[in-house]
Amino acid sequence: MYDTLDRHLAEAGDLAHATVPMGMLLAWCVNMHLVSTDVTREHERLILRIRFGEAKGSELLVAAGGDLTRDLFNDDGCEFLDRYYDTYMTDFDEEFDESTYQVADNYQNYERVAAFLTKAFMTGRRHRNQPLFSSLSFSSLFRGLRRWLN
Repeated sequence: MYDTLDRHLAEAGDLAHATVPMGMLLAWCVNMHLVSTDVTREHERLILRIRFGEAKGSELLVAAGGDLTRDLFNDDGCEFLDRYYDTYMTDFDEEFDESTYQVADNYQNYERVAAFLTKAFMTGRRHRNQPLFSSLSFSSLFRGLRRWLN
């Protein structure tokens, strides 16, 4: 397990604030196609709404049970989180002037988080000479989009 909402609830004061850091990371993973096929199937509409900016990662975090576990992510996602997650909260705190749990759950803040996550992801890939995405399937993305629109 990478993290659990239980660890954040006491300090955050409520569920809405506790979900923000983990939810933004999860939204970024959705947008980078780092979530597992099972999660994509189980939460198909919510995943597409996140990709279109109509839903937040915090919603998916709650829908998935409140824990960031390995089964939420594909191999690329697990590989990234295995090497990076221990420093995520520090990077999150350094990005914002306000305290961790006062950061608003909005698209502007998500973009700031996405920038440092993408940099960390790309840096790790470049050092290992690995392709950016080994599990990205555009055909599955389009099938999911077609199902969601119908």
